[in-house]
Amino acid sequence: MSGTENIDAVSKTLRLVELMAAHNGELTVTQIARQLDCSISSANRFLQTLEREGLVEKNPHTRRYELTWLLYVLGARLVVNDPSVEKLIPVAHAVSQRFDVSVNINTMLGKEALLLFRVPRFYNKDLDFLSAETAPAYCTSSGKVILSQLDAEQLDAYFDGLQIRSFQKRQLTEEDLRAELQLTRRRGYAVCQEEYVSGVFSISFPYRDLSEHLYALTLIAPMREKKRITQPELLKEVRQMLSQV
Repeated sequence: MSGTENIDAVSKTLRLVELMAAHNGELTVTQIARQLDCSISSANRFLQTLEREGLVEKNPHTRRYELTWLLYVLGARLVVNDPSVEKLIPVAHAVSQRFDVSVNINTMLGKEALLLFRVPRFYNKDLDFLSAETAPAYCTSSGKVILSQLDAEQLDAYFDGLQIRSFQKRQLTEEDLRAELQLTRRRGYAVCQEEYVSGVFSISFPYRDLSEHLYALTLIAPMREKKRITQPELLKEVRQMLSQV
């Protein structure tokens, strides 16, 4: 097998993992081959490679391949072994207990805000997210606070090809978002008022580590708690707690 063929095989194997994550246990080998634009024998070979590595297994009842929990384990290890997340987790717990709010630790994945860790404090069925879930950055406080820290070139790259969708009543435009990001950068935090989930208010603070990786510490509460969690004393105290990380 040539170097080019090796690269193509690796690429298709990674695409196979993504495909199975979206349709776990649903696809036949023939359907997988069609999705990957490869032969059935190649699809079988990719699946057998993943099976040897413990990433997939064949369901004895359906005779179809399924992802194992190993990917979840690897992802969890990535989160808990991230030095910055490790430092932010105690802060998230302290903020949650101090101010009686749910607290998330987020970062960016492509053009979306990614949830890395969560300290729940109140329940909302529409906010029942798990780690690794994503949401459009432009309609979340975590995404907006991270975007506000980008330079002009990085921000232009983010908006290039972006399809802005409104999830609630507010109609979003690129002009409005850019203006909000400028305000966010000046004041040092971003807010989200029912832009993604109805009845929920959030406020996010940026954290940049020594390797220039960007994270967000996000406080989440019902809309009725907005006034309480935007008190200047609270904002100041959260900033101080982050500055000590």
